[in-house]
Amino acid sequence: MKKITFILILIFLFSSVHPVKAFNENDPIKKLLVDYINKMNALTEGTQKEDVLNLFDEKYRGNTVYVNLSGTLVRKNYTKKDVSSQLSDIVDDNNYQFRLTIDKIVFQSQKERAGTISAVISFESFVDKRLAEKGTMLMDVVAIRINGGWKIVQNNMIRVSEAKDIGECVCYFYEKGTTKFIAEVYFPSGLEYSQELNAFQVMIKDKKRIIKSDSKEYYWNENTGKLTYKGGLIGQTSNSRKAVEFVLKNLYSESCVNIVFN
Repeated sequence: MKKITFILILIFLFSSVHPVKAFNENDPIKKLLVDYINKMNALTEGTQKEDVLNLFDEKYRGNTVYVNLSGTLVRKNYTKKDVSSQLSDIVDDNNYQFRLTIDKIVFQSQKERAGTISAVISFESFVDKRLAEKGTMLMDVVAIRINGGWKIVQNNMIRVSEAKDIGECVCYFYEKGTTKFIAEVYFPSGLEYSQELNAFQVMIKDKKRIIKSDSKEYYWNENTGKLTYKGGLIGQTSNSRKAVEFVLKNLYSESCVNIVFN
């Protein structure tokens, strides 16, 4: 999710799904906004990474406060080097998509050598065509004039997550020896995180070692350590807890990009 969080931050610096092509030449910050949007949207369709990166000043700084579904605050700081790294991730990731809608511009100021713009933006992001996150952002962007051109030098953003169908999950383990486990899993489910308890037992059935969870059974080969479900390999380990972790990743593959085990 770290990756997915920063990519959203990067993309939402300037956001609109309806670029406007005509601007007053005395309004360069709006022109920069649209230039950024067009290049980001075409990043995987011909626009090069450097075309986007050149819009940022070498001294660029980004500050973000992220309010997740549970109300927890996450603070992040970014430099132009971070932007460069994440642009590479966007180009290389064919499973990530985003959709942005600008709700309104709440403030704008254009000076001869600097401009600022504040906007409220609604966003949705998708992983493998599944909703990764939707929410609202308030952004304050600053651009400066350098050698006759304009560069993004600062972005301060508050991002509030309002819904998630897929994301990072958390699991708490309760163990009884090496054969019985209870897993408490927290996973994104629309407007909030849901919680479920799952019981697992390592046992022998029909002379085969299995991990049983409700009505599902996972075959765990005693010789090779390979763990399979309906003939498909989902992991390989000799450790009971690790085997149950593989089972949980399989069970929650529709909701969890990653599971943090505690």
